Amino acid sequence: MRGCQLSAFNKYQSCQILSSTTQGCTIPRLSFSTSTALFGGQKVKRRKQEMRADNPQLVKSKGKERSIKNQALDNLDKHYNEYYGKKWNSMRLALLSKSKHCAVVNNYADPEETIEKLKSEGCIDIGLKYAENCAKFGPPEETITTEPNHATMSVNENIENAPDESETKENPSAQHVERDDDEIEAELLENISLNVEDAAKRYIDPEERIIGETSNAMYDYVPTTDLKGMEDFVEEKDYYNNFGAFDPIKVENYPRLNFPKHLRVFMHPRSVHDNFPKVRQCMSGNLDYYTLDGGSLLPVVALDLKPGDGVLDMCAAPGGKTIIAIQSMLPSRIVCNDVSIGRLRRLTSIIEQYFGSGSGIGNVKDNITFLRREAEEIHDYGVYDKIICDVPCFSDRHSVTSVEANVFASKMTRNRLILPQQQSQILKAGLLYLKVGGALVYSTCTLSPVQNHGVVNMALKDIAQETGQEYAVCDLTEALKPLNFMGTIYGKKQGVTYGNLVVPNICSNFGPTYFCRIIRKS
Repeated sequence: MRGCQLSAFNKYQSCQILSSTTQGCTIPRLSFSTSTALFGGQKVKRRKQEMRADNPQLVKSKGKERSIKNQALDNLDKHYNEYYGKKWNSMRLALLSKSKHCAVVNNYADPEETIEKLKSEGCIDIGLKYAENCAKFGPPEETITTEPNHATMSVNENIENAPDESETKENPSAQHVERDDDEIEAELLENISLNVEDAAKRYIDPEERIIGETSNAMYDYVPTTDLKGMEDFVEEKDYYNNFGAFDPIKVENYPRLNFPKHLRVFMHPRSVHDNFPKVRQCMSGNLDYYTLDGGSLLPVVALDLKPGDGVLDMCAAPGGKTIIAIQSMLPSRIVCNDVSIGRLRRLTSIIEQYFGSGSGIGNVKDNITFLRREAEEIHDYGVYDKIICDVPCFSDRHSVTSVEANVFASKMTRNRLILPQQQSQILKAGLLYLKVGGALVYSTCTLSPVQNHGVVNMALKDIAQETGQEYAVCDLTEALKPLNFMGTIYGKKQGVTYGNLVVPNICSNFGPTYFCRIIRKS
């Protein structure tokens, strides 16, 4: 084979003649290359990239990437549509749309200039808005402690029958409609089994040491009548429809939260999804603010930090909640733990970018400790005043928009099914690390009721049986009213038995973020 090259016929195109010999004959072959400059150049390319970033729901995926994200979306459609009913449609649209963020001002850079810059962008100061709303609502109600009866989780009656916020405002007497117990029980026992091939793929051997001693804790979510033919496997559907009756857990009204005065956080107004200005390096060398999903702010606010608190962040990376706690300037020390060396390195890098090298500005980093341990192996029993327990979960928004570390990949089925047990083990360990009178906030970034209030119920039930220690869940219904301007926050009236859930909404697209404040009584 031999070839010869023709001269370029213009600035952007070239023509090359390649010859090949076939049965003694030489056949010329032409191939052309065209520069992208002929079709609009780099400006068009950047415009398309920005459009894709702002509208991820419009981007078409290919091959394996599309398959995994579709598998995740199909899974969520199947289970969330059954649980949330018609409200799932709006949540689904929001998950597939551009998410909304807030900006946490760095007090260790140039806060005054940063605040003025964010105000000039038309952003809302969340702390100031919260204080204004607290003044409007007046003094909080007196603390009430309740001992609830057994509460059985149905599929979606709480969600479907709960009055909307607008309806409640117009008609304060609107009440939640309860379903008949027999109807609920019949619905829970109704079961449609997988075919043999799909069931075989989801088989889990209870003798395998998946977590703790065995995987028997999995059966806390599934009545024994629902185990097919006495075989040791659990259908994914059962996690949503059949994770049993809730045991009585003490619930205390917590009417008012303290929004730290040094914590300055900004968000764009409702229905505005503009990007924040590019993060820049200040004269001190530190970055001026940190952006994260606005829902991630609420678990830290729910901690109700006090001056001198010792804080543990059990699964700290990538570091957003740790940074919020530091910016409050209230904790005397913060311990950041993560089991992944890669994630821990990223966390230490972010801390250095925002607080400086060495001891940091004002020696702030002297009060920060990094650990790399499994949550159950920290063993700091009865040590901490406040604990952030942000556990691995479905990560709904990530799962439907990215293939990286996606729990809905076929090879991750086994790991996905044992997530509730792993979450429960982490939560139980965290509760043991609390001082008496201390508070832990359990949080996830999923809409899954099993991984949210289901795990809270399971962990508190187990720890009461194993230790005899007394804990209570805080009802934050009144405390969160001044923060309703941020977005849609579900509570008891919307079917969240314990804790609260920031629900994605196209007008204020934060979340999903679930959080539940738990206090140690004895």
